[in-house]
Amino acid sequence: MLMNSLCALAIGFVLDSLLGDPQSGAYPLNIIKKLLCGLDIRIKHAYADEPDARNAAGGMFEFLAISIVLAAGLALFVVSYMISDILGILVESIMCWTAISVRTPKELAARIMHCAKSQDVKSARKYFEQLTGMDASGLDVQDIVRCTLEQTSADVIDNAVAPVFWIGLLGGVGGLVYRTVNLADRIGGRLGGYEDRSGNKASAVNRFFSFIPAKLAAALCKKDGSLLMLDAKCGDETYRYFRNDSQNKTAAHTQSMCAGLLGCSIDSGYPNGKKMILGEETAAPDANSIYWVNQLVTGAEVLLIFIIAAIRIGLFFILR
Repeated sequence: MLMNSLCALAIGFVLDSLLGDPQSGAYPLNIIKKLLCGLDIRIKHAYADEPDARNAAGGMFEFLAISIVLAAGLALFVVSYMISDILGILVESIMCWTAISVRTPKELAARIMHCAKSQDVKSARKYFEQLTGMDASGLDVQDIVRCTLEQTSADVIDNAVAPVFWIGLLGGVGGLVYRTVNLADRIGGRLGGYEDRSGNKASAVNRFFSFIPAKLAAALCKKDGSLLMLDAKCGDETYRYFRNDSQNKTAAHTQSMCAGLLGCSIDSGYPNGKKMILGEETAAPDANSIYWVNQLVTGAEVLLIFIIAAIRIGLFFILR
């Protein structure tokens, strides 16, 4: 199983690199999003008239979301490997592809960068809304660049390092569960913009699953920044100073590291919370900063895959 899951991770990485996240069809991520949106609407509606019960509603939403995806994922995993290893690797590869989400956000961020350089605010707003799901009608080009950098530097954890970490630890099912937890935070948690306590549980679970990957992602960004000839020393200093200086303490790890590496400021926080400025406050990011953060996303992902491959291959020979 050590090598089967490693093969599945490699295939999932290639599928994401080639295909990204299809926005239509039976792509598993689309099915999970529909499931979470349906659960969120039904549960929030059931507790709409009882404000004191909203926190319990958030817990129920998180429990059902994880339980359904975990049960379905484990069933597919076990049945497919019982039939044949080839089918098992294929099914697990699709789980890994679903968990990793790097190409599509990177492409959207790159399009925003090109639009910002040409001052095409209309197109920049369109791509920004596709990237974040947020209304960009009131944003100018500089605002869009700033918010894109905030989102993309956080995506180092959410879309690259954390899913690969959980795949390396628990296989494709682990990656699938992490993707569900992360989406649940975006749809039903504080990242969804809720003012009440209903999102507390979803956000707490996401922070738990992202705690180690966030620290790991910052270290991988620093290493990749050194390879890219960025200012690793400034990145380390900014990270040490600002990593806890944010409401969103998970995303702040990579946001502060990226701010230091690029020598600019990056915002951090929640949609419904106070914004925090990480890094040199007077150094506003420019469009080129998006390019470098995109490189850090890919670099951190690839470095972690190599680490997991080395560990699994080593264990394979030790346990033979």
